[in-house]
Amino acid sequence: MAGINDEIIDRVKSEANIVDVVGDYVRLRRTGKNWVGLCPFHDDKRPSMHVEPVKGIFKCFSCGEGGNVFTFLMKINGWSFPQTVRNLAALLGIDLPEEKVTPKDYGERERLVAAIKDAARRFHNILRADRGEHALAYFKGRGFSDETINKFGLGYAPDEWDWLLKELTTSGYTEEELEKAGLVIERSERSGYYDRFRGRALFPIFEATGRLVGFGARRMNDDPDQPKYINSPDSAVYNKSRLLYGLFQAKEAIRKEGYALFVEGYSDVISLHQEGLATAIATCGTAIAEEHARLITRYTSRAVLVFDSDVSGERATERGIDVLIRGGLDVAVARLPDGEDPDTFVRKFGADEFCNRIRDARSFLEYLARIKKNRGDLDSPDRQAEAIRSIVRTIALIPDRLKRELYVNKIATDFHISESSMFRELEQALGQAKNRERRRSRQTSTQRDKPEEGKKKPTGVAPVKREGEITQMEYPPAELRLAKVLAIGDPQLLEATFNHISADHFRHPLLRQFVDVILAYYVNQRSFALEELSLEELTPELRNLVTSLAVEKETLSDTWRVLEPELRDPDPFKIARDCIARMHRDKIEAEYREEQNRLQDPELSDTDKARVLKRIAALNQERLKLNSLVGST
Repeated sequence: MAGINDEIIDRVKSEANIVDVVGDYVRLRRTGKNWVGLCPFHDDKRPSMHVEPVKGIFKCFSCGEGGNVFTFLMKINGWSFPQTVRNLAALLGIDLPEEKVTPKDYGERERLVAAIKDAARRFHNILRADRGEHALAYFKGRGFSDETINKFGLGYAPDEWDWLLKELTTSGYTEEELEKAGLVIERSERSGYYDRFRGRALFPIFEATGRLVGFGARRMNDDPDQPKYINSPDSAVYNKSRLLYGLFQAKEAIRKEGYALFVEGYSDVISLHQEGLATAIATCGTAIAEEHARLITRYTSRAVLVFDSDVSGERATERGIDVLIRGGLDVAVARLPDGEDPDTFVRKFGADEFCNRIRDARSFLEYLARIKKNRGDLDSPDRQAEAIRSIVRTIALIPDRLKRELYVNKIATDFHISESSMFRELEQALGQAKNRERRRSRQTSTQRDKPEEGKKKPTGVAPVKREGEITQMEYPPAELRLAKVLAIGDPQLLEATFNHISADHFRHPLLRQFVDVILAYYVNQRSFALEELSLEELTPELRNLVTSLAVEKETLSDTWRVLEPELRDPDPFKIARDCIARMHRDKIEAEYREEQNRLQDPELSDTDKARVLKRIAALNQERLKLNSLVGST
């Protein structure tokens, strides 16, 4: 790969712990010597992804995704291979040789990220310049130390229309790239662009992996026509519904402490981290979304909400409870005195008192009951009935049936209502929730299945189908078994096999590709080792097949049960001979059926018909001979 030599790539791959890397995206649990978790590449309901640290691979036995540490990061982040190596090397503390890389050397997404990173560096450096003094004073006034300012990369955008535009175009970025990165805006009345962030304190926003993808920005003047906070727009690299401010800095503490602390603002997060309360995170200018819940479940199963104590904070807390509960999290709520937010409270009363508030956090059920009482929602039977139904609708969102029943029992006791009445309300709420989910699934399915304008819906696995080729997902048992045996890599076995067949004897296109890879290795090196394959150089389908072959046989999916005869027989040469005979028989059978079909052609001449009949007779003799060797099945 240009710019990074193979030695560095091998070092990064060997030093990366795939459990740690995947664990940044998936909540894993140990099963023996391996790990399992919910697959992030499809809507996984039960742990289908297996991670094998010894082999350095992952494999989902539901959707089929698999690969090594590089392919995982490339798939989940949309990174190129060079970008993946660079980012992983940075996380591992591996210094890469100096590269003379200009913006033109990057792929599109990499260029956007590089531009954002370059902008963040300039915003941060200007804090120490004369025109950044008032922004630095603002941060210092919030109690942020130099260490904290550096840790979060805080910065300042000068109050000029094109300062950043000039800086970055001089460095080689185009105006169009800067617009795609969310750094500049195209003028509407005349040609050209201007800076998106002007005269604002900057809060860089990182993905959980540490990749910088955008900014939150607070105005530094009192202009009422300007919003107090703005954020980067959604782009190819920035999606506010999938980002949590501070998560990169908080994820290890969240794992250790066992909970994530949701607060409202960037300053809340920073103040709490500075005081040692490092589990604090916040959304990026949006309400808590389902993607946020899924993101947090990679690290913990518990969330504590500490929003502002005003009316808008209460509404945000109620919405957040529903979303997080639907995502499978246990949710509690901590209360602060009226007029306080986490930032002001921790600076005024200290970390110990804030920790006491967290320890005293109440369950979502107690919180909802209390605020409904404070609002007067329990003052009349009609309002009380609606308030209770509202709480039951929230309980119905809990995925765990036993937990639902326990909460319903508690609410029945607290409000002195019969359990039978409460469970009827719960069943009704569950039915309504299922109907909503079905409608949403139908809408999603319709959008997914609708072909793009001008494009035909795919109709097969392979664009060109060979004669007798199999394109369905099921592998022919003999071909699959032989591929498994060849993957052992025994040089004598490879030589004996390739003396009788080639990759073209495999009718399944994916198995044919795999055997082509083995043959190429064997021809060049007179050997083959599955673990030496560069997975990132393979097609996704072939990569998934290779990882399936590499995983532990006790975790293999039902597809691999055809391998049981091989696993019982210790002689791979005998297996290979049997597989070759069966494959030859299958090929003869396919040709026999094709010739039989040709006989039905009414336009077939007598001469051609005689030739076909002669071929059928020869094929039939071959069929009988092969059936006697391998059996009739």
